[in-house]
Amino acid sequence: MNITPTMRTQLSSLRELSDAKAQYEELHGWRTSVDVGHQRLVLPVGEEMDAVTMPLRLAEAAAVHLRIAMLAGPMMAAPGGQWLTFLTAPATASRPDLPVELRRARVQLVPRGGQVVIPTSSEAGHDLRVWRWVEPPQPRRALPPWPAVIAAARRAVSGDQLGGASS
Repeated sequence: MNITPTMRTQLSSLRELSDAKAQYEELHGWRTSVDVGHQRLVLPVGEEMDAVTMPLRLAEAAAVHLRIAMLAGPMMAAPGGQWLTFLTAPATASRPDLPVELRRARVQLVPRGGQVVIPTSSEAGHDLRVWRWVEPPQPRRALPPWPAVIAAARRAVSGDQLGGASS
């Protein structure tokens, strides 16, 4: 069987995904899967971790609050860069309730049993055409608690920029 240039490119892409999958599993213990049809990496949500997605500006403000509390964790941007997803420790409730002000601000919870796409590279990136890490995961570092990410988003929605009382 002759390998065409297209097949060679596909094999190379699958090899790259397989290598990235192994790296995430070794460094972070994440049960990463290769979505062959879409040629991307995905993580299951709801058991070992959860994910919270929000618009860029809100996510940036929430990230500031998490950094101040020393609870910053992995955060990635979807292609286009207008939505960011925080990976969190699992929520304690099987169907966590999102406060109404966050629903109005277009914050979304990735449903249990769902999947999130993760970047192929574990390094921060700037290419807006692909999934990229804004805050890359750190080896052997715990994910931020789900309630801390929700609280940071609530503070950001309320306009509290310093973590104290709003003025």
